[in-house]
Amino acid sequence: MPSSMENKEINIDAMGKDRGVYEVGFHIVPIVAEVDLGVRVTAIRDVIEAAGGSMIADEFPRHMELAYPMLKIAENKRALHHSAYFGWMKFEIEPSGAKAVEVKLKADDLILRFIMVKTVRENTMVPKKVLQQKRGEEVRSEEKAEDKPVLTEAEIDKTIEDLVIS
Repeated sequence: MPSSMENKEINIDAMGKDRGVYEVGFHIVPIVAEVDLGVRVTAIRDVIEAAGGSMIADEFPRHMELAYPMLKIAENKRALHHSAYFGWMKFEIEPSGAKAVEVKLKADDLILRFIMVKTVRENTMVPKKVLQQKRGEEVRSEEKAEDKPVLTEAEIDKTIEDLVIS
């Protein structure tokens, strides 16, 4: 039997123990004062670290208008929110720890909504400056094309005749 076809022993218990990289994006309800945002972010970070996670990157939440109103029921009270503070964190953790983080975030009454996805360690965001430069270069090349004088067919023929005769 070829070596590539040999049966390899697989440890099923160890399969779920590999640390993965996860990213959580979250909306904090707007009733939290801006001065207390640091406390909320620290609380989310503490949940991740308590579950065995280690931080890779994050972005502090900033206020934004939502595309549509979101309903949050907390302490048997319904509240409709039109804005929220959005932030994200990227961290490395075991899958069982990721599940624990998810459970804790669901139970937090000050988190309007969140999403957790498995991702890669590398930075996948494109810097804004690069996009702005590319857009600017495209506009400049279009402007240069428009600056050139437009010749009529008769002018082109006369120019060619002058070049051929000379």
